[in-house]
Amino acid sequence: MEPRELRAMSKYIVEEMESKFNADMAYKWEKGMIRIIPGDPMTNEHEFPIEKLMHKIVMVRDNLRVLEQQINSSKTLSSGEKLKYQNYIGRCYGSLTSFNFMFYNDEDKFHSK
Repeated sequence: MEPRELRAMSKYIVEEMESKFNADMAYKWEKGMIRIIPGDPMTNEHEFPIEKLMHKIVMVRDNLRVLEQQINSSKTLSSGEKLKYQNYIGRCYGSLTSFNFMFYNDEDKFHSK
């Protein structure tokens, strides 16, 4: 394979992976801000772009998917151990369903398994 062909294939693979791990935020949240207001009026509030939170949520989701794949393909874990760890991951997904309102596409949303 020539270097040019290898670069083209590598670029294609990277683009494919990025499209699988990206998630579209619902349009109504674009350019939105999150404001955290403390209970103590003497403490400053904190504000940051909602895109930053969305990015972190998607990273957690993607890392959970990778962890699930590693558990499923493990040769050293027993089926009972795999089931136990998959249940933990399912509970994590269940906890993250609180953020489903932020996603545009249903397939990007969290579902407890």
